[in-house]
Amino acid sequence: MLQLFAPPLPTLLAAGQNTFEIGQSHINRNKIGVFDLLVVTEGRLHMGEDEQQFQVSSGDTLILYPDRHHFSISPCDQITHFFWFHFTASKGWQDLTTSKPFQYDEKATGERRNAFVENPFGITLPQYCKLSNWETIEHLCSKIISSEDESIYTGEWQRQILFQQLLQELSTHMKLANSMPAFAVAEKAAVYLRKNYAQRVTYEDLGHALRFHPNHIARCMIQAFGCTPIEYINKIRIDQAKILLLSTDWSTDRISEVCGFTQSAYFSRVFKKLEKLSPSQFRKQYVGNIL
Repeated sequence: MLQLFAPPLPTLLAAGQNTFEIGQSHINRNKIGVFDLLVVTEGRLHMGEDEQQFQVSSGDTLILYPDRHHFSISPCDQITHFFWFHFTASKGWQDLTTSKPFQYDEKATGERRNAFVENPFGITLPQYCKLSNWETIEHLCSKIISSEDESIYTGEWQRQILFQQLLQELSTHMKLANSMPAFAVAEKAAVYLRKNYAQRVTYEDLGHALRFHPNHIARCMIQAFGCTPIEYINKIRIDQAKILLLSTDWSTDRISEVCGFTQSAYFSRVFKKLEKLSPSQFRKQYVGNIL
């Protein structure tokens, strides 16, 4: 999650949409100085940001941070359409995974509110999320793009208003999702699995770390993400394996071990199930596309 400080409200700088054919990739950029919001409507983008990996599928959004390196983990394996929005937060922002959120004390602020000065507040947004309010989000994205055909004055004003509505929808979706106990448990489990994917992780380890029964954690993850903890961590491991297959000449046995698999044969089975290719076939197919 991230939190933007306001006022002033975040400012939309540019917007557009792209359709990638199979084999195309998102551009590799480092510390571009602006946020990049991606909204995928069809297909899937395989994105990385520093040490994190994201599979951004149809109905998903991802906000890439301005001070980090973002890149494509692998080329698109299907036709992929997405909207993109570059924006800034001139008052500042923070990553809530490493910082405490700005607390808006409504009662205290109301008592001392000054009618002649700004009253600060925070806008909390998910960095990555699967949308439940998809139709509203897609409509707003399309309206922002179509507003470019209007006059310079009214069109720009309309774009900024629509963009605030888009951010508000993302924030509202996150608040509703976080109010669900199952989602909160699943998110904690996901954080633990992302941090420990390279280690041997058992259901007992997960239960001990979260202080919940492993069966309860599994039910929460299925409800929130549609997969079990094992399926979730295997997906993370395979994403990391794909990076190593394309960026090193390591053997599949070594990559399997580095990514947390205890058996190379099991690694190959999981890889083929998720990617429809064996590790060696994946390397041969995409190695020629690396620049």
